[in-house]
Amino acid sequence: MWLFDIFKDQTVDIIRWENPSSELLVWQWPQNFDEIKNNSSLIVDPSMASIFIHNGKIESIQEEAGKWSLETDNTPFLSSMKNIMSGFETHDKAQIYFVKKNKIANQKWGTPNSITYVDPTYDFPVELRAFGNFTFQISDLENFWTNYVANKSEVLVDDIRMILVDRIAQTIASLFAKKKVSYNEIDAYTVDIANELTEATKEDFAKMWLELADFRIEDINFTEKTQSFIDKITDKSADVAAIKKTWNIDNNSMNNHSKIEQLNAMNTAAAAGGSAGDMMWAGMGMAMWMNMQNQMQNNNQNQEPSLEDKLTKIKNLFDKDLINEEDYNKKKNEILGSM
Repeated sequence: MWLFDIFKDQTVDIIRWENPSSELLVWQWPQNFDEIKNNSSLIVDPSMASIFIHNGKIESIQEEAGKWSLETDNTPFLSSMKNIMSGFETHDKAQIYFVKKNKIANQKWGTPNSITYVDPTYDFPVELRAFGNFTFQISDLENFWTNYVANKSEVLVDDIRMILVDRIAQTIASLFAKKKVSYNEIDAYTVDIANELTEATKEDFAKMWLELADFRIEDINFTEKTQSFIDKITDKSADVAAIKKTWNIDNNSMNNHSKIEQLNAMNTAAAAGGSAGDMMWAGMGMAMWMNMQNQMQNNNQNQEPSLEDKLTKIKNLFDKDLINEEDYNKKKNEILGSM
């Protein structure tokens, strides 16, 4: 009867976090305890927990989802609340908090500064920024509230996200610098780096009573300086590939190609309704092109060896084990650098 007398003039029917905002991780129930009436109900929704605080100390935590009546149900949470309320001098000594204990997904992260290391293959400084998303959750409700929430009326998801991002940025910069992956192989290593980061931050996050449930690298951007190096390497690689393609082309093949081009020119003129004179001019033009080609070949024979000849020569020396790989690469880079 005494408990009923305390509650008889009070008006709250339901204690619940109605329509929880996606921006909030922790929320304090705002009503005063003198508004509670005897048959009020506590509702804890799935993925939620309710914490009963008295004089800044946790008295009880309800993690199981469900609905309980203050009058009839005998749960540790409600029993603790009733026992403490029976001795209240003032009602502002107690609060109820609701906390999300589910996984908070799709939190964005990014490196505020560029990560720098030397490319192990091409020996130039790589500068990049990485971006992605992660998922976290509270791993220890009691310690999280005691050591972080304390008596705050609410905690934003973004408050926690920013704390985690600071530690993620530090760790991922260290991982990239340690692995030293060549710029053109980074995409193949993003999953490995993400898994390593999850493991590397586990102990640090546990000290904040949080857990990194998922971590992903979505994008990597190179700085303008690095992109300039990459463009130069791409151009040089294309030149080298083109040179390799022409190593086995002999003079007979070039002559046959010239004849085919001549026939194609004459056929094109004929198909367009050209006269015999048109075809003759096409043939003469082709002959002039061949003469010019022969003249250029003769001139080249009297000049310094071509880039192709130089590369072919050192390749032959390397294939015959007359020079080692280091000397071969050094000489090849010198020749290509003179282009």
